[in-house]
Amino acid sequence: MATNQFVIRDNQNGCSIRKAVLPGESSYTLPPIDAASSLCKSNLDASYSSDGSALLVIESDTGKVNVYDTKTGAVKASFTASAAIASFSPSGTYIQTWERLNDTLQASGGNLRVWNAATGEFVAGFGQKKFSRDEWPYVRWTSDENIACLQVSTGVHLFSGHDLNKGVIGKIAQDKPGTLSVSPGPPPYKIATFVPEIKDQPAVARLYSYPNLSESVASKKMFRAQDASFLWSPTGEAVLVRITTDVDATGKSYYGESTLTFLSADGKLDGNVALGKEGPIHDVAWSPSGKEFVVVYGFMPAKATLFDTKCKAIFDFGTGSRNTIAWAPHGRFLVLGGFGNIAGHIEFWDNNRKKSIASIKAPASTSWAWSPCSRFFLTSTLFPRLRVDNGFKIHKYDGTFIHEEKCPGEVYQIAWKPAAAGVFPDRPASAGAGNSAAANGSNGGGAPAAPSAYVPPHLRGKAGAGSAPARPAFSLHDYEQAKKVGGTSALGKALPPGAEEEDDKLSKGALKKKKAKEKAAREKDAADALEQTNAALEAAGIEIKPAGAAKAPVVAEVTKDLETPEGVQKRLKAVQKKLRQTQDLAKEAAGGKELNVDQLAKVDMIPAVEKEIAQLEKLFKSLS
Repeated sequence: MATNQFVIRDNQNGCSIRKAVLPGESSYTLPPIDAASSLCKSNLDASYSSDGSALLVIESDTGKVNVYDTKTGAVKASFTASAAIASFSPSGTYIQTWERLNDTLQASGGNLRVWNAATGEFVAGFGQKKFSRDEWPYVRWTSDENIACLQVSTGVHLFSGHDLNKGVIGKIAQDKPGTLSVSPGPPPYKIATFVPEIKDQPAVARLYSYPNLSESVASKKMFRAQDASFLWSPTGEAVLVRITTDVDATGKSYYGESTLTFLSADGKLDGNVALGKEGPIHDVAWSPSGKEFVVVYGFMPAKATLFDTKCKAIFDFGTGSRNTIAWAPHGRFLVLGGFGNIAGHIEFWDNNRKKSIASIKAPASTSWAWSPCSRFFLTSTLFPRLRVDNGFKIHKYDGTFIHEEKCPGEVYQIAWKPAAAGVFPDRPASAGAGNSAAANGSNGGGAPAAPSAYVPPHLRGKAGAGSAPARPAFSLHDYEQAKKVGGTSALGKALPPGAEEEDDKLSKGALKKKKAKEKAAREKDAADALEQTNAALEAAGIEIKPAGAAKAPVVAEVTKDLETPEGVQKRLKAVQKKLRQTQDLAKEAAGGKELNVDQLAKVDMIPAVEKEIAQLEKLFKSLS
């Protein structure tokens, strides 16, 4: 059975791994520290590999970089380096470290070093005098680790990801060093760069497709742009560029200006995302599915809007005290939170149903994260942001309180162990989730109840006395309710008054044909780009590793229940009923009814269900 785990780093026990709360549990007790869970003393953050099988820790006493097995706590690999920071490559094959440059390191290849994560052997070194946490990690691999990119003074150099000593296999020329980002997902590989303003020249964000590095697929020039961060969709099909400046030219904000630019990976769609409220952009986050993203923006109370991959607004979450977005790993649940200078407001949403589940408060929270099973949300108070009351709280996805741990000393880090896709199932909200107790922040599990509101003597004992409204009757702000919105692009391309989107003029049949044609064109372009990428990899002498096997459809397994004709027939009737219900949903969708995410997933499973029926019928004949 899959288990949850997190790493805790504090001043008393050092770095340790602990078993965490499991799906289905309504209470939890932090396991005591023991020889198996205690790892080492560390002054720097520990980091998990992407699949959660290994934990990377820099030991403060000896300077060693240790790789631990997260199941046993045993050291898998170890090497000595005076590293100030370390991180895994996307698949956990390599580790890169940065150290302060000295003569010894300069002579041995550089202070930015790459190591084999399985053996601890030195692989390659590069020179990197200055360190910036915003630009870390400096070596950027593609998801399959076939290509590695490194920002240098003259641009970007590309290397063979599994043979860095082979030399440069490609270059992107730049007038000035800037920001670099590599797309996640399968090939064809996309590389995004940003060069800030140079004198009277505007800043430029560019998107390149390997192996054509001499010409960008898409570009966007802009003034008043000092810094940029790239936010890729998990599929690599689009990227959001968040542009910031230190000074607001309008004088309306102390925190500078911020804009959001959308670039599709194929270069066919780009522009600034037009937001419906004036003010800063607080947070932007893609859904784990890569099909939508949320932006929190505007002066308080901030607005939150859900957009699709064509930058069309889908849903408006209304306004509230929020500045943070946290998607659950499966993309079903969503947290809109107010942390930092906001007093820990947390809103739990079911994104599939577009409904609010609960609202709670977690004051003094400095760190937060979802569990890999998407059932629990952890908030913590860490040192040195706050020097007292260090510890953590765990709530369920519906706001139900599970556990609170007050730690006696200083806590520096608490992080969930990630899990590979498919380890935990995507479960919908349970019946009754978001009940009044959870929605009102009732802690139920032993945490101290919030103090009740003061009630004047002449109102005591009367109906409703002491109950606090969700929002004050009088407010200086105009709060907006959540609502479904629709359909127009937010890329700043306004239509003339009375004009309609082109798709709105088409009949259902014509629109269906148009979408099918566009899909076929996209698939052809993707196939051509993949062919070019594979040819370039072969020319560079890079072995093309086959992509992971596609997820197998759900088919009937021969179990004890299927060893008799009666058992097979019972299962066959259940699956046939499931097929009929799913086919009804498909007919409703064809008739124009809008389905939610769960219903669409069921429709997509029709071929798999039909295959299971065929297997069951074959099995029934063999047993009869």
